[in-house]
Amino acid sequence: MIEYRHIHHRFARREILRDVSIELGQGDVTLLSGKNGSGKSTLLRIMAGLLKPDSGEVVQEGMSTAISRGRKKLLNQVMYLHQHPYLFSGSVQRNLEYAAEPGAKDRGERIARALEWVGLAHMAGEEAKTLSGGERQRVALARALLRRPRILLLDEPTAHLDAAANAQIRDLLREFRLHTDAMLITSHEAGSLDGLASRKYLLENGGIRAITREL
Repeated sequence: MIEYRHIHHRFARREILRDVSIELGQGDVTLLSGKNGSGKSTLLRIMAGLLKPDSGEVVQEGMSTAISRGRKKLLNQVMYLHQHPYLFSGSVQRNLEYAAEPGAKDRGERIARALEWVGLAHMAGEEAKTLSGGERQRVALARALLRRPRILLLDEPTAHLDAAANAQIRDLLREFRLHTDAMLITSHEAGSLDGLASRKYLLENGGIRAITREL
């Protein structure tokens, strides 16, 4: 469905990504593992159009475009969820209202369904800034559900969560597969996402390779 080719990126004199190519197929859930500092977050930001790489191209429907020229299209199609989701001041409900389509007749109903889906309907009026890490991730997933991106990129969504919150997020991600074309999830603890991914890649020393065995 979408393929990224030959991505190179440096910070100062350090080469972060070296000739990285990765493909996200229709219906795929892709797991990208790698140590902290290996460049996973940088790669996701490039894939989402948030960061301009030194070089690289994106291929969609047989058409190849330099990522530097195609970032606007990527921003419209791809949604990136940070490990620590940013929440606006105000209630949980208000945070979802920012994501819902303005003027839509069923806007309120869609927000209510999204809150119910992530199990936060009872916290709709709570101040979003006071939420726990797991609750923040669930708000971020509810906002993503309202936005319906073609591609969802999640950066360490289960990091630093306790076992119960970790299980909740995994279950929600399994269900989210029905609402998007493809997902990519990063983790430095690949075992925490066992059974979810259909493809697995490892990023190390600036390069990427497909994994054909269990991590």
